[in-house]
Amino acid sequence: MMPPSSFDIGATVTATDLVKRYGATEALSIDHLAVLPGEAVALVGNNGAGKTTLLRLALDLIRATSGQVHINDIAVAESDAWKPSVGAFLDAGFLIDYLRPSEYFRLVGGAYGLSAAESDERAAHYADFFGPTVEADPLIRDLSLGNAGKVGIVGALLPEPSLVVLDEPFANLDPRARLQLESILRCERERGATLLVSSHDLDHVVDVCSRVLVLADGRVVRDTPSTGDTLGELRSFFAPA
Repeated sequence: MMPPSSFDIGATVTATDLVKRYGATEALSIDHLAVLPGEAVALVGNNGAGKTTLLRLALDLIRATSGQVHINDIAVAESDAWKPSVGAFLDAGFLIDYLRPSEYFRLVGGAYGLSAAESDERAAHYADFFGPTVEADPLIRDLSLGNAGKVGIVGALLPEPSLVVLDEPFANLDPRARLQLESILRCERERGATLLVSSHDLDHVVDVCSRVLVLADGRVVRDTPSTGDTLGELRSFFAPA
């Protein structure tokens, strides 16, 4: 399902003394966080825990009140040099809904130096994931939330980045597509990409990711490898008896 990798190793992501405030409200406070090359890290937590805030800071979509995020030792707020190694999809705002999926993939591919033919070839690897509706190439705005999400996810993976950042990628997908996405993300791990994935779907991210960060009130309250016991531990954490 995946094209051959053009990267031998994933990216590093570090956050140091990272704080984001909105007025008097502290949305995120992380003293230190390091994601190593090739790690697949899940961010889990209740709504408002700080997961999306962390991802947006990592992609320089919002600016920190203090502290920094580095990707491959590059401060994301100070340079664009990290961007060619990163593929991301956080929400529908990443899409251009008056385009068709094929046009969107060529646009994304072109931003990473891919020709139209290369973009078409890479997108074709995901035909089974897309299903007939996306394959018919309607306008993105005419797709369901789940199918539009598939377009965004594949757009993030298209350049074969060394870091993949996804926010709630399993949301709105049907069961078949969720299982397919698990397989796709495992392939990303196998080629050496670093994954940073936020999700409410504990079962899926525990199956895919090698490490789980639990956020609560803007802080990392649990940082553990994913093992056979992790899912049960997380269920007990979020819904104690």
